[in-house]
Amino acid sequence: MLLARYAPVGSQRYEKLAQTIKSFDKIIEWLPAQLFGIWSIFVAGMAAGKAQSDRFYFWDWNDWLIGVIGIIAIALLFRIIKNKFKIFPYSDGEISLKSRGYHLFMPIFVSYLGYLLVAGFGSMVHAEIYVLPYLAIYLFHTIKIDNSKNSISSESKKHIKSMTSIILLIIAVVIGLIFDDPVLSTASLVSLPFLIVLLFGKHIRHLERAKFYPIFIFSMFVASREGWFLIPLMLLFFILRSYNYLRFQKVYPTFGVTNDDASN
Repeated sequence: MLLARYAPVGSQRYEKLAQTIKSFDKIIEWLPAQLFGIWSIFVAGMAAGKAQSDRFYFWDWNDWLIGVIGIIAIALLFRIIKNKFKIFPYSDGEISLKSRGYHLFMPIFVSYLGYLLVAGFGSMVHAEIYVLPYLAIYLFHTIKIDNSKNSISSESKKHIKSMTSIILLIIAVVIGLIFDDPVLSTASLVSLPFLIVLLFGKHIRHLERAKFYPIFIFSMFVASREGWFLIPLMLLFFILRSYNYLRFQKVYPTFGVTNDDASN
């Protein structure tokens, strides 16, 4: 991380930047990491809508303004829903009915919203199937971690949730092939190994990889069609990464995992 080289923890540069970054606390509250997933579902809906007229379109920038307005509106809506219904964090304690309702309704809503903005009501097909990979990723985000042992909690139903997620992704692959949606089918297929390793692995690093990499994979496949989407993704990534480093001495989001050299 370049910022860590420029301002290592404990240095005068770090202390100065850390004091400055505190003034951005309220702004960062509007940019949670959960936006990676919900933004990707929205833009995937846009891609599904445009693919109805051009199945082979790639790296398109024509609808960037609609897309940017859409993800800003979704960020505002997410903030309102999060504060009103307390749907996060969903890995601590019991999962409420409100949280379950949100994670079922929200991805369907934003995927159709993206679809309608670019394709209209003329051919409403299969935008809702992007809820399958979303739910698959959501499920293993609810797997609890035993911080005292730095391991996956024995009460987290890891095997049941992992298997359910695998089934959901396999269904997404099949439906993606049926509807000729290469983004859905390929991204789901590439994400499967992380869930399979989580199913059989015992170390916490398998869960950490499964939480991050499938989201990254889906985001990149969506960005391959909607090229402009790469910019807000990178901005969100580096803003959160820099903020968490300066504010909490924690590099997050990250591609790295905890104790990566530990045993299985």
